[in-house]
Parts: sequence; structure tokens; C-alpha cells
Amino acid sequence: IISAWQRYFMVLQAKLAISIAPGWISHMANIWSNDNQCPFLAMTAHWISEEPSTSTLKLKLALLVFH
Repeated sequence: IISAWQRYFMVLQAKLAISIAPGWISHMANIWSNDNQCPFLAMTAHWISEEPSTSTLKLKLALLVFH
């Protein structure tokens, strides 16, 4: 699982390097608990990139943390 997560981050880093609108990345964190009061945390990143084939803008997102 750890190696899969590391590979995911390498791919994500490459995607961000080529598709980010000039440096604008938004981060969001959500915290909640289930019925047994077990806590969860998720962090996501959101950005807008241009689709090269159509020259349109598209909202992209990535899961950074889930615990």
C-alpha cells in the first residue's frame, strides 16, 4: 500500500508540474467521525488546468491524505 501511495504521488507531482494554472492550488480538509466516534481526515487539492486538445478549462482534484 505504501509503495502504491508513493507511485500515486509521483504521478500527481508530474501532472501538477505540467497542468497548473500559474501557481494556484486550493487545499481543503474535512474531518468527521463515524457512529463509533472513530475520527477520519481527508485533504484534497483543487486546481484549474487547460485541456490541450480543446483549449477549455477543467477543474482537477487530487486526494492528498485520508486517515
